Amino acid sequence: MNRRRIICVGNSLVTADAVGHLVHDELRSRNLGDSFEVLDGGLAGLDLLPFFDGCEVMVLVDRVVGFADPGSVVRLDAARLDEVWTEAYSHSGGLLYLLKTLPHLGLDPLPKVWLIGIEGEGEAETIKRAADMAVEAANALV
Repeated sequence: MNRRRIICVGNSLVTADAVGHLVHDELRSRNLGDSFEVLDGGLAGLDLLPFFDGCEVMVLVDRVVGFADPGSVVRLDAARLDEVWTEAYSHSGGLLYLLKTLPHLGLDPLPKVWLIGIEGEGEAETIKRAADMAVEAANALV
């Protein structure tokens, strides 16, 4: 099992929430080798917790609201996400709840977690930029 993972989440059936799925498809179309795992987390929520075990770096890709202008891609660490728990992140019952649960699972060490957040529905160039940022985050921290 690889110690670096990129998990893209969202609902592929809802255009406004499909950016994670689109980034997953973009990443899978690239020849990335075996440097990390790329997974489509869909709507798995807490069922994603086992993927954090044994992981050094976890990059999550999802839609965000209120961090930047539409079409922007942001990179947020877990501390920043904790600051905005319910203020700006539209999926407050999903990934943020999962991240709040991590410290209570006894994982040692906890993985470094990044969120690559996409504002809006994501045009093709935005999806490519988000995929690039996800790869950069996964590679830069090991």
